[in-house]
Amino acid sequence: MWNRHTIIEKIKVAADRFGSNNPQQLKQLTLICEKSPEEEVFFGLLSFFYDESLQDNEFERQQLSGRMLLRISPASALELEGSIYAVAKFWDYSVEELPWYWCRTFGKENVTNCLNDILSDCVEEELVRSIKTMLFWCKRYKNGT
Repeated sequence: MWNRHTIIEKIKVAADRFGSNNPQQLKQLTLICEKSPEEEVFFGLLSFFYDESLQDNEFERQQLSGRMLLRISPASALELEGSIYAVAKFWDYSVEELPWYWCRTFGKENVTNCLNDILSDCVEEELVRSIKTMLFWCKRYKNGT
């Protein structure tokens, strides 16, 4: 069983060495994370979307951790709105797995409503762009994705 710090290290090494599309690495990491405490898995994987120190090789790391979030679907240790605000600054717009994880965890309609509520109060350009892109991906979510 891994804690969040071990998960972060393992994802960093795997993404930096093998990229985000290595099926063997994804399977191996997923199997071990599935045996780890959900909260540790959640924070270990979500860290790549909000921790400034983890933004080297951003796409590969986020893509791999996003795939694992969606595949494992650990319970969210954060409220949806808090999770959205936490990741909005560093989230790579092409990693659709994070908004899809929210749709699977909180329900597509709840996520869409929350994003629209946040958008109606947004004035910061970067946040508006991020929220609109999250909405774009949520609209394309299909159950079981």
